[in-house]
Amino acid sequence: MTLKQSYDDSVYKVLEQISQYVPENLVQEFINISNLMDTDFHRIELSRKGIVSAIDGSNAMIVDGGSIALAAVRALQTTHDSSNRLSRAITPITLITIGPEDENRDFALIYKECFGSFPDKGLNNDDPERVAALIRDTLEYWVAQKRATDLPVGGLLLLDGALRVTDQNHDRILKGIIETAQKRGVHLAAIAKRTRATWGGGHPLLPAMRGIAQKFNITRPWWTKVNEKILDRIEYHHGRHGDLYIASLHPNKIQPIKLELPRGTGEDIATITMQMIASCSDDGRIPGYPYPLLDAHRTVVIDRPLIEQIQQDLIRGLSFRGMDRSVFEDLFGDFHGEFERY
Repeated sequence: MTLKQSYDDSVYKVLEQISQYVPENLVQEFINISNLMDTDFHRIELSRKGIVSAIDGSNAMIVDGGSIALAAVRALQTTHDSSNRLSRAITPITLITIGPEDENRDFALIYKECFGSFPDKGLNNDDPERVAALIRDTLEYWVAQKRATDLPVGGLLLLDGALRVTDQNHDRILKGIIETAQKRGVHLAAIAKRTRATWGGGHPLLPAMRGIAQKFNITRPWWTKVNEKILDRIEYHHGRHGDLYIASLHPNKIQPIKLELPRGTGEDIATITMQMIASCSDDGRIPGYPYPLLDAHRTVVIDRPLIEQIQQDLIRGLSFRGMDRSVFEDLFGDFHGEFERY
């Protein structure tokens, strides 16, 4: 071994790097570059409740043999009125095959089943995790499309993530969801669990926004719209359909979160939307995060016990077809699983 750096040295180096991205004068630098004033922060009145429907999805790799992999995907909607759940519906677990062909077969078939037409472009199998995520997105958009049509006027539709697509086949679908919601008077927002948004060459956005709100003595909960020109980069220029907002949604929770509302949303609609989001963000488990989305995430997630159950179902199914377990191990054997035993 030639590494001379000790563990303590490594920790010190990392802390030094973090301090460069979050310097002591972070807030003042952010004020200088953003030109934000206290009047740009809007106080949220916790008085507007209503029907809130949250959409989330999950994907997980079941087995990966290199040339061929199997993944599971599903999506869910959960609808609440105040603290009462009105409905919850989940798509069946769908298994998808990734490889050995160059183009994924399941993506086109699932896309057509959801939206009535085949995608404009096929999906390459070169990145199994990306394939699984995009097919999960397809199911999420399908569920969101149905809820945008079914929710009552004045309801709120919450999506997990952002109002942008990572595959152009979904672009017209997301546009349609936004247009349907707006025409029907349904409020729409996408909420991120985390964000990579930075400014000033790598400074994280959320700590800066929290600091400036504290400096201005802004009373929580609050929201503000972000001028995206101050950010270091904007991801997916061609697939973005939302404007960026930051909000602190709980009176006793300082940590802000990133939201997106449909591009061009007026201040009056933004105010109502933020009121509805904040009114369902008072759950004691994760204060400041909408509990319909929490409910959706906890229900839809494909966790390790479920993955193992699917694996056993596959092995059992092969045995019914007269195939030995060794066939499964030849196809999907992974020495990492053996390593974990020792």
